[in-house]
Amino acid sequence: MHSYPKSHVKAALLATAFLAIVITALPAHQSESPSEAPVSLQLEVAGTANVVSVNELPVKQEQMEASNSRWINMTIQPGDNLARIFKRNKLPAADLQNIVNLGKPVSSLRKILPGQKLGFKITSSGELLAIQYKKNALDTLLIHRQDQSFVASWQSATPETIVAFESAKITKENPSLYHAGKAAGLSDNIIMQLSHIYQWDISFALDLRAGDSFSLMFEEIYVDGELVKEGSIIAAVFTNMGKRHEAVKYIDIEGHSDYYTPEGLSMRKAFLRDPVHFSYVSSSFNLRRLHPIHKKVMPHRGIDYAAKRGTPVLASGDGKVTTRRQNSASGKYIVIQHGEQYTTKYLHLSAFGKGIKPGKSVKQGQTIGYVGATGWATAPHLHYEFLVTGVHRNPKTVSLPKALPIARDELERFRDSVSPVLARLESISGKGYASLPPGDRSSGG
Repeated sequence: MHSYPKSHVKAALLATAFLAIVITALPAHQSESPSEAPVSLQLEVAGTANVVSVNELPVKQEQMEASNSRWINMTIQPGDNLARIFKRNKLPAADLQNIVNLGKPVSSLRKILPGQKLGFKITSSGELLAIQYKKNALDTLLIHRQDQSFVASWQSATPETIVAFESAKITKENPSLYHAGKAAGLSDNIIMQLSHIYQWDISFALDLRAGDSFSLMFEEIYVDGELVKEGSIIAAVFTNMGKRHEAVKYIDIEGHSDYYTPEGLSMRKAFLRDPVHFSYVSSSFNLRRLHPIHKKVMPHRGIDYAAKRGTPVLASGDGKVTTRRQNSASGKYIVIQHGEQYTTKYLHLSAFGKGIKPGKSVKQGQTIGYVGATGWATAPHLHYEFLVTGVHRNPKTVSLPKALPIARDELERFRDSVSPVLARLESISGKGYASLPPGDRSSGG
């Protein structure tokens, strides 16, 4: 072995130690290519401390907008229209114009009514995403943003119809049809329907007596278990002064519906008993009445119906207007001719109905004027006269033309249809309430 200077030996030892340190510090798999090197699965988002995994699907813009949006729901107030509501909620007029431009599908928005529901879906930045307009309990308009425009669609809830039963009695505490009906829990709508069915046979201003009673079956419409409205009366019975009046709804072979007696006679007659609904008689037919203004005996050739000023006055039968004028005694008044035999007169009106003038044909039940106190009148009322071949008759007792019957070739179909309904009404009378499946009746409606 050769001999080396001590300085050389020290240098060699230092070099060996340095190489050992370098080798130890190098990666264990230096031979891997750059493409095979592992990459972190987490990326730091600039400016935040949040970490988003690249394995997750990208969030859609619509989903992000939805997560940053809210619904503003409101009840439409008197005087509101869509333009005012948009302005109040600081929504762009351009969006309103785009929505209006959708045309017929959104035409209902031009006729929004107080009490209806309206909702706006708005982002945190104030952009309008959607509108929801609840027109009624069954129909809802939905408008959604699509890019820079909007699309509209209607949704209709599926209603459930059940048949309800109710009964009521005329008493001293509830002396009118309206008060008795409300005491029994009936709505204004059902009470009005009932008055229309019997308006040819019963004078609700003259004929009601304590002890009279009525029962009826009618439809109730539910959505998601909530009562939203009533349908029509299916059958009813009204006992007035001991006389029983039955009525049942029937839809004929051509699809027309109306009310008939169990024998098939139409409830409709040529004349209504009262030309003013929900009034009371302040003065009856009396040829020797003491006049309240002139304080002397003067014939009262009609019936006075006391009612609030402005209450509609109805034509008691089909006919033609022969007179529409005003004088000091009768005030504003109308005369209607019904064929060759009958004439009716309506006095002390506050105003005439729209389009009512001499020569104008009118239909039974059409509004021809409004209750007032013009002429010789001490308070708002309608003075109603009924003439037969030019002679005044008592409107309460005058004999009127009989009702038309069901066509003979349809009578058997009518009986098969209404008999189960009348039997059901009879069987549940006095029980207060019944819930019957729609298919469990045969009213034809």
